[in-house]
Amino acid sequence: MAEKVMVFNILKSLRNHIKLIAGIALLSMAVIWALLTYILAPNYQATSQLYIEELTADTQELVQLETSVDQQVVQAYIAMIKSREVLSAALSSTGSTMTPMELFDRIAVSSVPGSQVLNITVEEKDRKMAGEIANALANAAVGEAWNRMKVDNLSIIAIASVEEKPSVLEENILYVLAIGAFFGTVVGILMAFIAELFNMLFRTGILEKRRKRSDLQTVFK
Repeated sequence: MAEKVMVFNILKSLRNHIKLIAGIALLSMAVIWALLTYILAPNYQATSQLYIEELTADTQELVQLETSVDQQVVQAYIAMIKSREVLSAALSSTGSTMTPMELFDRIAVSSVPGSQVLNITVEEKDRKMAGEIANALANAAVGEAWNRMKVDNLSIIAIASVEEKPSVLEENILYVLAIGAFFGTVVGILMAFIAELFNMLFRTGILEKRRKRSDLQTVFK
């Protein structure tokens, strides 16, 4: 009988604080969603590739390329791709609101060892935009090579994917939010018990004061 009374009191206590429990559960879900969306959002990388072809006899007086591309030439192309002109042209063609300086910090241009291939890698929180910028940089680099050096030995051999694929977190967002709701519910129940404990102690203190006051009045009578 005592156990039934205890269970009934616990359920009654939880029912009295149902708003508190539900509020903490919703707050927990909102915090997790905000963290995944704005703070812990993954950065996506997209890569396009350029190939540096050996110059023909008509253009060998401009730049001499042997069986392998000279590293100075490679570094010159890397610097050109990260130049303000190429960055601005790429941003303009994609409609991005980034500045050339911001884009400069989000791209990496490297050469594949032992080959004549350049990788242009862009890191962005938006998967599609990362691919579009990587492809735009490759196109702008080809055009800039002709404008600056009057050579057309740069060609695009691989473009970055611009398909919007959900991440692992995005695919399991309901599962993650459910865990957040469960955690929030547990915390809410603990908070409800603590609140009920304080209420009980407060009521006990008031009753104790009343009893002492009543005893004093009885003594003085």
